[in-house]
Amino acid sequence: MNFKTLLLASASGLALISCSPTLKVKQLDEKTGQLPTETKIMPNEVLTEKNINLNDFNQFLFIKKSGVNMEKYESYVTQTLKNIGGFKKIYTQTELEQYVIQNNLTDKVTSISDNIGLLNLQKQVGNFLVCESNVEFLGGYNYQFTFKITNPATAETVLDIKHQAFNWGGLDRPLFNPVFNYYIDWTKKNTK
Repeated sequence: MNFKTLLLASASGLALISCSPTLKVKQLDEKTGQLPTETKIMPNEVLTEKNINLNDFNQFLFIKKSGVNMEKYESYVTQTLKNIGGFKKIYTQTELEQYVIQNNLTDKVTSISDNIGLLNLQKQVGNFLVCESNVEFLGGYNYQFTFKITNPATAETVLDIKHQAFNWGGLDRPLFNPVFNYYIDWTKKNTK
């Protein structure tokens, strides 16, 4: 194998590895309590940040289906949020629908896909929060991750982050982990 062929094979291999989203759920670092990343969220990427007492809402976090690309990332986001903790339970859309049916709430809660349905559920079961997220391919190697937490009792957004990253070595470290780390800090600050 000549040098030119070896160089071409190496470059092709590096391109394949560097462009792929790894989406491997990581445990929090025991020392820092954070996920591994070299990137911090910039102030202009935090669209909304409100102080609330999360102890009043820790019954569960509902991960609402949102965005055209989220099904591809739903398991990764859900499992990462479970690893982060802070809520007694985390429900996906299917799991929360089963909860509504199993607890005979279908007469009072006809939908969990809209704000009115979520308000009706909140009236029946008490306070909880809703998480919506989306990953958008912006072209080239650029991606955007939108992460929003809402209070269904008021339909008020309490945390909203829109972060962009360049996918050179996977999406975990540059795109997802900075947002999750900001969320971790926000939950710590709001747990009284």
